Amino acid sequence: MNRIQRDTFLGVVFFGTIGFLLWATINLTDGAASSAAPLKVYVPDASGLRIGDPVQVLGKRIGKVAAIDADWSRTENRIALTLRIEEPIPLTLTQKVEIQSTGVLGGKQVYIDPGIGQEWPKDRELTGSSAKDVMRAASDFFGGDGVIGHELKELLIEARKFATSLNDSETTIGAMVKRRELYDEVLASAQSLRTIFNLIETGQGILGRAITDTNLRDDTLRIIQNFATVSDRLVSTDGTLGRLLNDRDMSTEFRSLVTDLSALTQGTRQGQGIVGKLLTDEALAKQFEDSLRSLNNMLQKADDPTAGTLGALLGDPAVRANFIAITSGIASITEKIDSGKGTLGVLINDEDMGIRLRRIFTQVSRALEDAREAAPVANFVQVLFGVF
Repeated sequence: MNRIQRDTFLGVVFFGTIGFLLWATINLTDGAASSAAPLKVYVPDASGLRIGDPVQVLGKRIGKVAAIDADWSRTENRIALTLRIEEPIPLTLTQKVEIQSTGVLGGKQVYIDPGIGQEWPKDRELTGSSAKDVMRAASDFFGGDGVIGHELKELLIEARKFATSLNDSETTIGAMVKRRELYDEVLASAQSLRTIFNLIETGQGILGRAITDTNLRDDTLRIIQNFATVSDRLVSTDGTLGRLLNDRDMSTEFRSLVTDLSALTQGTRQGQGIVGKLLTDEALAKQFEDSLRSLNNMLQKADDPTAGTLGALLGDPAVRANFIAITSGIASITEKIDSGKGTLGVLINDEDMGIRLRRIFTQVSRALEDAREAAPVANFVQVLFGVF
């Protein structure tokens, strides 16, 4: 064996030994250190996962993917992952197993979240899912797939419709872009608004005065202050409306009044009382109508001098003059009586005369009583002397 063959043989043995040690370090060490049974998970898609990819539990590396098999007899979740783990995982009913990307370059890992709560049954099949990586999510986004991609697609469609409408003279924006007269109208409106703003700034017009005139501003502030005062009074119990809104007793009385009015209205509708009978009793309503007609006829005859005393008094000048003369005479008599003139005036107004008259009446009353008492004796004497 020459030198070249010997060196080649030694190199092959050296690198073979290094490779064997490396393989043993990766595989045999994990197998020897594993103290838990392998975990089998069924997923719908491997998503590029490879044997040897890490298995992490809440961010802690706890094992690796030992095998990836396909079970074609299953109708769903046909990819079976065998996970070699270093320690038991306390899985619960809220667990989550997901194939995730480890970076933009496409590395994969199995992420396990044990969850919290009731323990996962030992005989129950464990299933997982595959999360979309960055490139696939971007592809779905720009391809219009998924919720966000669908919204982006609709947004782009609406943007295209808007851009198309800019060239359509039948739409408002298209007419502004294509038709000169509509553009001129919009420009004139903008100039009018500028003119209005200039007038407001110079204090012209009602709005301009309201902004620049201090007197008008003070009046406006005074009005607002008055409204605030009225509002404060409404909150308090000052005033009738404030008491109605805030005084419980008065509101109760008002409610009772409304209830009474409601009962009165209901009774009126049912024909109770005079107003109710007038509204519901046809006979009484007819009598009331006849009374009004009679009153109307009487008032019409009041202007007719040939229709009764009241008509003659109101319509005949001669009778009216006589009535005025009679009332004047009565007024003169009552004036004289009130002033103490004449016998009746003296009797009514002279206090001494009234006292003397009262005394005369008293004396006459006594004389009449004495006459009644003396009458039987006089009759007896007259009969006695008449016999003899």
